[in-house]
Amino acid sequence: MNKRARMRLIGVTAVILIAIVAVVVVSGNTSGAYSSTVGDVTKDPSLVGKRVKVSGSVVPASWDKQSNPMRFVIKDEKDSAGSGPTVNVVYTGGVPSTFGDGVVAIVTGELAADGTINATEMITKCPSKYESAEGALPVSDLVKSGASMYGKPVKATGFVKPGSLGAANDDPRFIVVASADGTGDSVPVSFTGVLPSGMQDGSQVVLTGALEKDGVFVATDVAMEQSQK
Repeated sequence: MNKRARMRLIGVTAVILIAIVAVVVVSGNTSGAYSSTVGDVTKDPSLVGKRVKVSGSVVPASWDKQSNPMRFVIKDEKDSAGSGPTVNVVYTGGVPSTFGDGVVAIVTGELAADGTINATEMITKCPSKYESAEGALPVSDLVKSGASMYGKPVKATGFVKPGSLGAANDDPRFIVVASADGTGDSVPVSFTGVLPSGMQDGSQVVLTGALEKDGVFVATDVAMEQSQK
């Protein structure tokens, strides 16, 4: 290979490498957003008007099932005392089924002058949570108990009815049935908290809460049955 050919080959190779690097950089930042913390967006005025990506825990009772777009508040994930800064979020888009009080939400959107993030993207991170169904009341028994169980704290177990798992702003949140195939006695479940990671159609769940007079089980806690670990 002569010198001219070698130089041409080197030039072509350099162009290809530059193109590859550009693609990698763009792929690594598809949203074009600045990754920030809750503290950053409350203290850094230079972020106003820019697209930011922020992760934080959803403050309990800060959102309304009926609001459209959804409005909620997030705080730093490590702020267990709830004494640190918070950020208001206005989210336009589909609400993940795993959204709820205390869930870690990663939102992407433009930071407004008043400190609100107008988000168009959201994903959630859910912890794994398992509990033994031993001693829990099967759904069929819960239904048969009827009025005798109304308002009484109880632990119950059943399977998520296929196709019933909704978003956080849906009520009921999902339906539990006696069998994994979706047949048998069923009870609608109202729940605003964090659903355990991996929960899906047919999953056996352990519920803590009470059956109300309208036949809805109002859950204060939802866990996956231990055997599914």
